[in-house]
Amino acid sequence: MAPTVAATISIPSLTQNGAKVALQAAEQHALDMGVPMSIAVVDAHTHLLGFTRMDGAKITSINTAMDMAFTAAGNRIPTSTYQENSWPGSATSGIGNTVSGRFCTLGGGVPILSANGDILGAIGCSTGTSQQDEAASKAGRDAVLALILKEKLDDERRIENERQAVLKLWREKEEEVDLLRDELERGNKRIRLDDFRSRKGSICMSYSGSLSGRSVVGGGPDTPPEEGETSSTFVEEVVV
Repeated sequence: MAPTVAATISIPSLTQNGAKVALQAAEQHALDMGVPMSIAVVDAHTHLLGFTRMDGAKITSINTAMDMAFTAAGNRIPTSTYQENSWPGSATSGIGNTVSGRFCTLGGGVPILSANGDILGAIGCSTGTSQQDEAASKAGRDAVLALILKEKLDDERRIENERQAVLKLWREKEEEVDLLRDELERGNKRIRLDDFRSRKGSICMSYSGSLSGRSVVGGGPDTPPEEGETSSTFVEEVVV
């Protein structure tokens, strides 16, 4: 039988909550460095999820930050990779003119990948040096990954707690069933014992026989047979 091929695919992606976490962490890192920045976060499909321009950030950094995040998500590698390998005549030379000029080769865009390597989105920071911009972007990325890990652990803990609760309930029900089975067994034994006693009380023991022409019922002869007499025959009937 041929394997089933799905007509659709499910791709994980950042949510608004994830984008907010990334923005806040990157902004805090920029504040700690004393370099105001424009910060953009996109989802797995390169669409903008969140943006902030800190007071004092360069006006030209607005589009640059967005393009950084777009490029990092679309290619799943940091934009600094192109900056390091881009020189006249290289494979990446002039690549910035592609995708309607949105392809960014400046350092500062960082993809956000899941533990399985799936692209979740990306973050781009711009205004400082390439190293400063990338450091702020990595701070935002790391904050999101930490949140994802926490959510995973919380979910695993919740599932384990639910499993333990089900097992506890199962054991309690098993004990109830065992108690009920014991009670039923004891009840059946009492019924059998009572029935036995009632049947035993109805047993009638009768004996019939002949001794010198005498008939004896309910027991043997009072005196032993005299010599020469026929030995008595005892017939026991048990009527239940």
